[in-house]
Amino acid sequence: MKLSPWLRFAAFFWLAAVAWFVLLVAGVLASTAHAATADDKPPPPPWHLPRFDGADEVRDQPPAGALEPPPVLDARGLYDLVITCFPSPTWWKPEIALEGRYANQQGESNALVQTAETSTYAGIVARIPLYSSLELDREREREAMRRSLVAQNVGKIEQLLAARAIARRELGLWRAIEARSSRRVAAGVTETKEQIDAIAKVAGIESTLMTVAADLTAAKLLLVGMCVDRTDVEAELDRVIKDRP
Repeated sequence: MKLSPWLRFAAFFWLAAVAWFVLLVAGVLASTAHAATADDKPPPPPWHLPRFDGADEVRDQPPAGALEPPPVLDARGLYDLVITCFPSPTWWKPEIALEGRYANQQGESNALVQTAETSTYAGIVARIPLYSSLELDREREREAMRRSLVAQNVGKIEQLLAARAIARRELGLWRAIEARSSRRVAAGVTETKEQIDAIAKVAGIESTLMTVAADLTAAKLLLVGMCVDRTDVEAELDRVIKDRP
């Protein structure tokens, strides 16, 4: 039986509609299966900004008690101790002055015919005075410079000890603020900038403490270097400079 063109068109259209519907259903089923598979995976952990030192213990409580004062430094005692341990002065420091001389010496002979003899000589004369005001002035200047240098470094050590005590107190406070900001950011209460500002403050104080430690070491070595075989000076400096455990 031969179909008319109209029937053939209707059959082709119906088959095309059925095929499109089947493809649509297959696509919906595939997307649903993919979504179900994706839902089975655990969600990624939330992004966490660590603290400056990387520690995770609780630090919400600021340091208790009053500001811990720096170690008591006997500045005058330390100054006198370093002054007395200077190397012994050398008492034999001759001052030699050299002079060049040129002269003519004229004499007479005992012969019957007297003739004049002339001789020329040159020499170097050294003078060593028993008392030298110039050397004493130099020694006084050197002694004044040494005493001034010792006084400056003793005062610097006392200043650095006070700065270290203040920085340690400030570091304890800002570490507590940093820990609190970390929890607030994780809970979504505040922006990350709050924690970033606290981290920057903690990093700056840590850098200050490292600089103070380096300056204390330099001042200690300078004072110890002025002494000869004296361990009491180094022991006194270690007593006040050493860090807390």
